[in-house]
Amino acid sequence: MHIINLRMREVRKLMELPIESGVLNTEALMLVLKRRSFPDHVERVFKYLDAQEDPVVMSKKLFTVTALNTPNSYQEISELIIPDSIIYVDRSIAGFAMPIVPSHRNLGPIINNPQIPLSTKMFYLQQMGNIIDRVQRVEEVSHRFQFGDLNEFNFIIDADNQLKAIDLDSAYLGVGDPLGMAYYLLKNPYIQSLPEKYKSTVEGVIIPSDNTDLYCYNMILLNAMSKENIYRHSMDTYYRYLDYIHTLGLPDELLESFYLIYIPKDNVNPRNVLEDIDPSLEPYLDFKTFQKRMGK
Repeated sequence: MHIINLRMREVRKLMELPIESGVLNTEALMLVLKRRSFPDHVERVFKYLDAQEDPVVMSKKLFTVTALNTPNSYQEISELIIPDSIIYVDRSIAGFAMPIVPSHRNLGPIINNPQIPLSTKMFYLQQMGNIIDRVQRVEEVSHRFQFGDLNEFNFIIDADNQLKAIDLDSAYLGVGDPLGMAYYLLKNPYIQSLPEKYKSTVEGVIIPSDNTDLYCYNMILLNAMSKENIYRHSMDTYYRYLDYIHTLGLPDELLESFYLIYIPKDNVNPRNVLEDIDPSLEPYLDFKTFQKRMGK
């Protein structure tokens, strides 16, 4: 790993990384860092965390970043943008830096834009499923990697239209309590009814696992298909919606992955069948169409 020492006066001169409209970033200040000392001569994004002033959070992130930079199979997954530099500001750890992906776009605004065709969204979400699958297939590592807060805003699209995973300093490596609850887990009280499948700490924070990552992924898929935040609805409405879209002729493997979310069996990754979704079904998958059909 690179160790970079800066003075606060240097930090104040750094340019802030432009963030797209619709992308929220409440955790850190993102700065552009240029250093001739980088061996690949690639600019870095400096994730400046000093404002948190939370040594516990910083120590957990430091452990995660350090572990991901030790020789392991995760480094072979080129779609993971792993922070490779620790930044000190005035001799105190202030954050981490990772290579900048040139001309990138954030996936979040694309997934949440109802005007963008479902086929385009599925193209990128299939790539997301492939990344998740590659991570979950890694074996023989000292610490298992979980995305934890897996959501569409933690992925970017590079200039070659390929998806990359970012914000990996917030990943969970199976040691100690997680930093917090994943966005999609936090919004859904019904998963608390499956404590063996979605395990939690004594404080009630759900611990990241393959099942939680796949839960988040399936919710992203459902939200993209329905143009609705499905996790906000009751379990009864959820299953009635699934029964409805089942009549439309969607792939059985895709529907099974959605049904499994509230069942005490392991979640599955339906990435292989996303390309089989008939584009003409898009208006019928809309949650508003479902409500009209149900007389609401």
